[in-house]
Amino acid sequence: MRKRYIILVVLAFLVCLAPAVRSADEKVQDASFWRTEGDKYVQMREYDKAVECYKKSHAMDPLHARTVFRIAFSYDAQGKFGESPPYLDKALELVKSGKDSSKLPIGDIYAEKGYILTLTGKYRDALPVYDLAIESDPKWSYPVFWKAYAHFKLNDYGKALELCNKVLQMEPNHKDALKLKGMIEQQQPAPPSSPKK
Repeated sequence: MRKRYIILVVLAFLVCLAPAVRSADEKVQDASFWRTEGDKYVQMREYDKAVECYKKSHAMDPLHARTVFRIAFSYDAQGKFGESPPYLDKALELVKSGKDSSKLPIGDIYAEKGYILTLTGKYRDALPVYDLAIESDPKWSYPVFWKAYAHFKLNDYGKALELCNKVLQMEPNHKDALKLKGMIEQQQPAPPSSPKK
C-alpha cells in the first residue's frame, strides 16, 4: 500500500512539474527565436529593429551574454556609442560570474569596449582594454590591429608598426593592417643613409 501511495505522489508531482518545465523550454525557444530575428535585422543593417528583438530575447533569457553583447554591437553599428557600455558591462558581469549560458569569450567584450573608446577618440584609454582582449586570445588579430591603430593615432609610430607587423604575421593579407602599415611608414622619417666609404 505504501509503495502505491509513494508512486502516486511521485506521479502527481511529475504531472504538476511538467507544465513548468515545458514553460521554461518555451521561453528558451522564444528567446532563441528573437535572437535569430535580431541577427536577420543586423544582416539587413536595420539595427533599431535588431535591438528590439535582442531586448525581447534578453527579457526571456537574461543569462545569455551574447544577446546582451549583440544589443551593444547594434548600438555601436549605428554610432550610438553612449548606449552600448551598460550592455557590455552586463555581458562582462555574466561572463565573469560564470552565469553566462552562451559561452561568450570575454575577449570579445574587451575588444568591443576598446573599439568604442577608439572610435570616440579615447585612444590612450583603449590600450589597456585591448591588452585584456589580446590576453584572452593572443592569436586573434582584431584587437592587435585596433591597438596598433590607437598607437598610430597617439603618434607612437614605432609601437604601431610593431603591432601591425604582428597582425601581418597572423594574417599576411590583412588589408587594414597593410594599409595602416603604409600610413605609418609615411609618417616615420626615413632612416639615415649609411655614409659612403
